[in-house]
Amino acid sequence: MNNNYMTENKNKVIAKNTLLLSIRTVIVLFITLYTTRIILKSLGVEDFGVYNVVGGFVSMFAFLNSSMSNGIQRFFNYEYKTNGIDGATKVYNTSLRIQILLACLVLLLTESFGLWYMHNKMVIPPERFVAALFIYQTSIISLVLVILQVPFTAAVMAHERMDFFAFVSMIDALARLGIAFIISYINSDRLILYGSLLLFVNTIDLLAYYFYTKRNFIEIQLQKKRTGLFKSMLSFSGWNIFGTFANIMKEQGMNLVLNIFLGPIVNAARGIAAQINSGLQNLVVNLSIAVRPQLVQSYAEGNVERSMQLVYTISKFSCCFLYIFSLPILLEIDTILNIWLGSNIPNHTNTFVYIIILTSFVNNLNAAISNIVHASGKMRLYQVTGGIAILMAIPMAYLVLKWGYEPEWALGMGCFSMIIAQILALLVLKTIVNYSIFDYLKKVIYPLVLLVILSIPPIYLIHLVMNEGLIRLFVVLLSSFVIIGGIIYKITLESNERFFINTYIMSIKKRLL
Repeated sequence: MNNNYMTENKNKVIAKNTLLLSIRTVIVLFITLYTTRIILKSLGVEDFGVYNVVGGFVSMFAFLNSSMSNGIQRFFNYEYKTNGIDGATKVYNTSLRIQILLACLVLLLTESFGLWYMHNKMVIPPERFVAALFIYQTSIISLVLVILQVPFTAAVMAHERMDFFAFVSMIDALARLGIAFIISYINSDRLILYGSLLLFVNTIDLLAYYFYTKRNFIEIQLQKKRTGLFKSMLSFSGWNIFGTFANIMKEQGMNLVLNIFLGPIVNAARGIAAQINSGLQNLVVNLSIAVRPQLVQSYAEGNVERSMQLVYTISKFSCCFLYIFSLPILLEIDTILNIWLGSNIPNHTNTFVYIIILTSFVNNLNAAISNIVHASGKMRLYQVTGGIAILMAIPMAYLVLKWGYEPEWALGMGCFSMIIAQILALLVLKTIVNYSIFDYLKKVIYPLVLLVILSIPPIYLIHLVMNEGLIRLFVVLLSSFVIIGGIIYKITLESNERFFINTYIMSIKKRLL
């Protein structure tokens, strides 16, 4: 009875945090979409494409930071559960030293190899090269600030202070919207001004996290002595680096391949499609963020059964949430793009959206499995097999473009590689946790396939019989929420997952009433 009570309380915490993050995400999503419309109009398609390819190239080096970020988050959660505040203090001090070293390494790579590539390989209109170079430097400094922010963000997540995380995210989005308005009224080089103001926002983000954690968490204190965690954290993140590198290279490497063959206009199309996908991903990633601390802590306690149940839940819920929002977007993508961007729509944008969202469904399944692999610390086989599969997308994309195929084929290679990575992830998980692949297919894949089969016909019929426009967009959107939501609740979810939904709804009622 006591264990059931504790589990119920933990589920309530997850539901509360998911609610906070969902509110944050909806607000940030609408602000970001509107911001993109203004930025695209202010910069123009060419400068927008230049910003995407240059900024994307710099973010390619962020794979080092992403790897360490996941590792630091895991160690914070694990040490809190096993060694309390003392363990968390050691993690903070070790992570801060590691991130400073990492920032120095990123500076070395970007100011050497990165500059060489930009001068010799990147396709940028000659008259915009100086502005692109400025954006490159401001993007590097912004990345360094993000790297230094990681220990503080990880502490916030480990304490499950999602309210602060949501607050900072919304302020950040509003600041970026303000920047979009500012540059639309400036007659000087808007691309240079845009990069400068974004750097200022990243600086404020870092300071906000530093002062909040310093004030609220005891473990945020510097210690001169060595903690003994340096080697183990680097070892954990070392294998994680390979997997993260593969994902970053798949995204940014695809940008570079498209740029080589087709120029910045196609980069702009992919940038817009990726932004739509990013908005959808932010809606569904909230559950994973809210669940991750408890999943790691359950594994640390030896409660593998609860950890696996959370993996099943994250997998299913993530795909359900993504589907309920993405189906109406896919059906009404032309209307949405016209409303959002007006006449400034680069070629291939709509088809890029289809492919990138399809890839996201597979990626969501893989993300849930990676959570328990991170909790176990057994990273090598998972990261090597998945990383190699994902990296294969780049040479395949290069070949299909070299052979003269449309750019959609290049993005399709990314989806294919992600499917292979997911199959390998299921096999590798068997070597870490004693679970049944048949159970995974039965509890996750089968309900999701059934959901798609049952929901598409009625919603697509509504799309076919109505004339294109705002009314059809609204009706399709509303019908998707009602039909898909009903099928999810009645058929897709199990009884314990319906309990989670009921708890989530009760959290909403308490905050509204």
